[in-house]
Amino acid sequence: MSSRYSYWLWCLLLGLLLPEARAAAPVQIGVLAFEGEERALARWRPLAEYLTEEIPGRQFRIVPLTHEGFRNRIRKRQLDFVLTNPAHYVGLEVAFGVTRIATLRNRHGKSALTRFGAVIFTRSDSPITTLEALRAKRLAAVNGEAFGGFLLARRRLRAAGIDPLHAMRPLWLGFPQREIVLAVLAGRAEAGTVRTGVIEQMIEAGEVRRDQLRILGERQPPGFPLRLSTELYPEWPMARLPHTDPELARQVTLRLLQMPRDSAVAQATRTAGWTIPLDYQKLHEILRQFQLPPYQPRPATLGDLWRDHGGLFAALFGTLLLMLATAAYVLRMHRALRHSHRALMEHRDQLEERVEERTRALLASNEALRQDIQARMRQEEALQGGCECLQGIHALIVRDDLACEQRLQSILDHLANSFGARQLVFSRLYQGEPQPCGASPPQHGSIPMLWPEQAQRAIESGETVSASFSGERGRLEYLACPVVRQGRTVALLELSAPEEPGEQTRPDLHSELGMRILHLVAQWLAYEDEARCQEAARAAAAKRLAGLTPRESEVLLEVARGAPNKVIARHLGISIKTVELHRSNLMRKLERNNVAELTRLAIQAGLLKE
Repeated sequence: MSSRYSYWLWCLLLGLLLPEARAAAPVQIGVLAFEGEERALARWRPLAEYLTEEIPGRQFRIVPLTHEGFRNRIRKRQLDFVLTNPAHYVGLEVAFGVTRIATLRNRHGKSALTRFGAVIFTRSDSPITTLEALRAKRLAAVNGEAFGGFLLARRRLRAAGIDPLHAMRPLWLGFPQREIVLAVLAGRAEAGTVRTGVIEQMIEAGEVRRDQLRILGERQPPGFPLRLSTELYPEWPMARLPHTDPELARQVTLRLLQMPRDSAVAQATRTAGWTIPLDYQKLHEILRQFQLPPYQPRPATLGDLWRDHGGLFAALFGTLLLMLATAAYVLRMHRALRHSHRALMEHRDQLEERVEERTRALLASNEALRQDIQARMRQEEALQGGCECLQGIHALIVRDDLACEQRLQSILDHLANSFGARQLVFSRLYQGEPQPCGASPPQHGSIPMLWPEQAQRAIESGETVSASFSGERGRLEYLACPVVRQGRTVALLELSAPEEPGEQTRPDLHSELGMRILHLVAQWLAYEDEARCQEAARAAAAKRLAGLTPRESEVLLEVARGAPNKVIARHLGISIKTVELHRSNLMRKLERNNVAELTRLAIQAGLLKE
């Protein structure tokens, strides 16, 4: 009895635990896709497969993301781990409290590097030999916020007394960084800066020779085999989110640190394994120094004010001395210059009033600028929403697994959701009257019916008609967009939406972007209608030709090609009289009066191309 009781107890425990294991959500690893999603997936998918194999019961997935994508996913708690560049990690650490668990060991030949830096270089035949000689020269770099592609070089140059943003002419080339090296060799810039290892990879690939480049401010730290101009900083970190299971984070850390440097997964990810997390405090110092996110600009010190406005302070000091001298002179000549003193006081009052006016004008200008920035942000968000709407419509159009009506219904539903429409009705015209399509029936009783007068105006004019209506359910915006094919209205799109502002990411129904999206959908509907009509004509023509004999079909094809009776008779091996008899039968059976009508029928049936 005891063994049987134990058996059923184990079965019960397994029954309770197995569903829980099956329901475990995949572990999401966000990866910065600075070279595109496909390359990020191709490089880091072996790492996810390795962790899935090493940690039973958990499935790991790679999620390629942009900088903004990281923030959105973290806010929604859709990521468990992040793998990104050091500067981006510092921002996430300050903003969201992510914690590093391991640091990448980058593979370069037989070396495993946990630190990297930047290289400042020029052509070997250039007269530039020192960092100080770069003043007023053009510097090629990734962009103003790229850590290895600009900020490290900027810090090194500022130590040499040169700020590239003010004392040089930056040339932003973005990724990949090999384009920066090629731009310097081509003479588009006098100097350039890239991350360590880029030049060595290009030399190994045969894209550049070592003697073509000269390294400026070169350093040679012990044990670092790459050419270098700056200090060294930690490589990419793997970090966990605050909500990540601590036990899962411990297992991931253990498996990363146990990964052999020459294992298959390390070679597939072009790494040499992982090491314990390094100190990233230097990165905080750099971002704080240049006042880049997540660090806000610091208040200006007296030294900063004197450096930026020293000439103005000198002028003010001179003016103050002049006023003191004038006051002394006025005191000495008080009786003789009383009138002049009074005039001076009046002039001072006028000057103060003008300063106040300029201050008010400046405040008004700042407020207008703030409102303009907000308006532009709203426009960008609406543009993003419009792009997502178009992408969704395109994805539905190219789907081959949907029937015509299913595709139409999906597109109309997507369009209504994108515009926040209360109701969307698609109608085809029969004898000038709109008949709602089954893909978007009107919703009786839920909201007021769409207005037939506006729909008739859109049908007659062939142009989009908009109007506003007030009713029991509030103010509604109405839009009727005709579907025009070959100058004739064949269908109608009708939408009604509340006037209340919707989500910022939705395109406005009456904006230029919204109208363009609506017209693009109308053009696609016209194309679909034309294809449907052509298919119907082809089916009707094929039905008519189905009653012909094989010989009559051969004669019809020759006649449609424009061959005379003699040529037809020779090609088919029959007499001219027989050809004429077949032509007469074709005219009678197909109810056609001339060769042109026979040819048109053959083209419609697909026997002959136009």
